[in-house]
Amino acid sequence: MPKKQQETKTPTRRRRSPRGHTPRGRQNGGGGAATKSGSKSKAAAASASATAPLSRGQVAAFLLTYVAYIGVYFTRKPFTNSKATLKATFVHTESELGGIDTGFLISYAIGQFTAGTVESYLGAKYGMAACFIGSGCACLLFGTTGSKDLRWAAWVANGVFQALFYPFSMSVLSAWFPPATRGRALGMWGTSPQVAGTLSSLFGAYVLQSEALTWHHLFIFPAYTAFALSAVCVLFLAPTPGAGSVASADASKSASSSKGTKRKQSFTEVLLMKNVLNVGGAYFCIKLVRYIFLNWLGFYLQEVLQYSAAEAVLYATMLDLAGALGSIGSGFVADKVFGGKSILAILPMCVVCSCAAFIYPEVASYGKTYNVVVMAVIGIMIAGPDCVLGSSACAEVCEKNNRPLDITTATGIVNGMGSVGAIASGYLPILVKKMYGWNALFHMLSGLGLIGTVFILGMAKESYTELGESAKTMKKK
Repeated sequence: MPKKQQETKTPTRRRRSPRGHTPRGRQNGGGGAATKSGSKSKAAAASASATAPLSRGQVAAFLLTYVAYIGVYFTRKPFTNSKATLKATFVHTESELGGIDTGFLISYAIGQFTAGTVESYLGAKYGMAACFIGSGCACLLFGTTGSKDLRWAAWVANGVFQALFYPFSMSVLSAWFPPATRGRALGMWGTSPQVAGTLSSLFGAYVLQSEALTWHHLFIFPAYTAFALSAVCVLFLAPTPGAGSVASADASKSASSSKGTKRKQSFTEVLLMKNVLNVGGAYFCIKLVRYIFLNWLGFYLQEVLQYSAAEAVLYATMLDLAGALGSIGSGFVADKVFGGKSILAILPMCVVCSCAAFIYPEVASYGKTYNVVVMAVIGIMIAGPDCVLGSSACAEVCEKNNRPLDITTATGIVNGMGSVGAIASGYLPILVKKMYGWNALFHMLSGLGLIGTVFILGMAKESYTELGESAKTMKKK
């Protein structure tokens, strides 16, 4: 019996922890340490990426897409700039102009939803080049044909081409700028619509005031510019970073962390992806609020506050001027304060915008100084969310779902939902104002701002949790 006991005990000792063998609990502890060290290295890499100087490729991608988007506006604004002239010279009636405008907005909204599909066939680079050619042809046809039907068809087609530029631009910029610097880059890039709108309006004023030029030249000159920009895109635009660049390294890490996600998803799959509809719903509300302010504030200043026509135009520009600050500021705050999590930067902006819209009709009646201050607050607080939700928020959603290849489709869906809000901004204010008055309209805008906040609240909570975990990791380091 003693011998048997010794025989049974021997293997038991060997099954315990012989020298040189690591116990299972310690193995797990080692794995935890490795995970922590991996988190630290990721946090350190993000910090280094945030402070690293921009590469030539990043600067080139930013400038090329920025200039290209200004060119896009030159093929979009001619119709807006020439509306009064087209009516005064009996080229189109007011109802016909409204029909062309509505057709453009509807085709623009539809075009946004097709961005991912078009990119899968052409890619962002050649897709942008093809859209420049399409917009150029539409402008050329509108400015040279004598047929009303052809002008209507040309401008409706132009809406589709115009819709695709923004998602393609976001695809290029998201590839070049990692999350740590993306907020600042897209915030700066978000000023391009304001710059483009101002330049194209100045061009329109010059052409219409010139005795040697007519409204036809408002469409013809930008058409040739669009053809030239198409060639520039083909020759010089790099849609993704080259091997060896910092942005390429960041892209490789993102790709390696999302194995099995190399296939692009279908439109329906992206639509149902987590947080896509939330961001789109928020963008619908914010876009509707912004467009109602942009399109109807001047009318309110004249009709209710009794400003002159010149004063109304001048004071209404405060929204755009302040909006440029909001676009840039939201990006810098997102990167510097919230580690690239842009949703956390715009959440309080939506709340402040909602409050400012609610009190606006009361405060604006106190005098022009008070009016300018509140308009500036609204312009800043609405432009930040408008810039983020249509760009960096879409990229964040795709990266959180390990679907970086679906950024263009997601951006198109979100911007398409925003475009529906832009369409509604034409008729909804008239209905609300007639039934309930101007104050009710501003209170409705306040409510829309709060609804938009609710849509992104869940995503903001997730981002806040991730930010807290990153901060703990950095402290332990």
